[in-house]
Amino acid sequence: MNNPETSQILLYKRTHGWFNLIGQYILCIASNLLPCKFEADLGITAIVKNEAFYMKEWIEFHKLVGVEKFYIYDNESTDNLKEVLQPYIDSNEVIYKFIKGKKVQFKAYQDSIIKNRRKVRMMAFIDIDEFITPKKHSTVTEFIKNIETKINHKIDALGINWLMHGFNGYYSKPEGLVCEKFKKCDFSTDWNKHIKSIVNPRSVVLAYHPHFCVHLFGAKKVNTKGEDICGPFSKPDFDKIIINHYWTKSYEEYLERSKKGKADGCIPIPLEYDEKYLSVDENNSTDRYLNLLKEKVNS
Repeated sequence: MNNPETSQILLYKRTHGWFNLIGQYILCIASNLLPCKFEADLGITAIVKNEAFYMKEWIEFHKLVGVEKFYIYDNESTDNLKEVLQPYIDSNEVIYKFIKGKKVQFKAYQDSIIKNRRKVRMMAFIDIDEFITPKKHSTVTEFIKNIETKINHKIDALGINWLMHGFNGYYSKPEGLVCEKFKKCDFSTDWNKHIKSIVNPRSVVLAYHPHFCVHLFGAKKVNTKGEDICGPFSKPDFDKIIINHYWTKSYEEYLERSKKGKADGCIPIPLEYDEKYLSVDENNSTDRYLNLLKEKVNS
């Protein structure tokens, strides 16, 4: 079986050709030879379509856990997304780009890597329904430093398991914050083996997969225990940091989001309503942020 990174390299080559692939390697190597002037220790790249209602909570939450820059790719939104983002654009916390077309998630990711690899020390690639949540550290950056100290090695990729959250008994959208209303989850589902990655962008050759990147040879890629990993999966570990994945929210919200398709071109999974779907366990990992988060969202 192919190494997951090898599979992505071959896929990229088939789509873009050898010349383009070699060019990406050269760009990556060159980025490590040039001086960097970092604007932030931690940034997030995300592609967004008609998510204006959720954006402020998502941004303010991640600011609380140490994210300083947000690279938002607007995939032809027709709601008031840019209006919601404008204060963050004005403060230079959000770098906004409008991107047209279908199946453009990886185009956006690769664009962000090329443009920002020498501007941020570490970059996360997540979606708007995903909240990176430290449980035993104040910030995500503090956790990364803790892992590097533990293994005595700088890391190029940290794979964090997501924790799947479902309907929480809501057929229709409830009032209140997402991370307050959708605390119920499922610790046992195999979907929790998926990771999302926080990477050293200067080691990334290709950002061509939603869960992991292709790195230069020798890059150090670990899970939240400091163990070496390769690819989109790792045995679930929810001890010190997780990504709360509010995958469905309410049933009606899931149906509405399903209509617009997915940024990677995959077909959304059809679901029937079950109030206990991915909602059998309780997860209170965001509780310590809620009071301050409410103040920020409502200001």
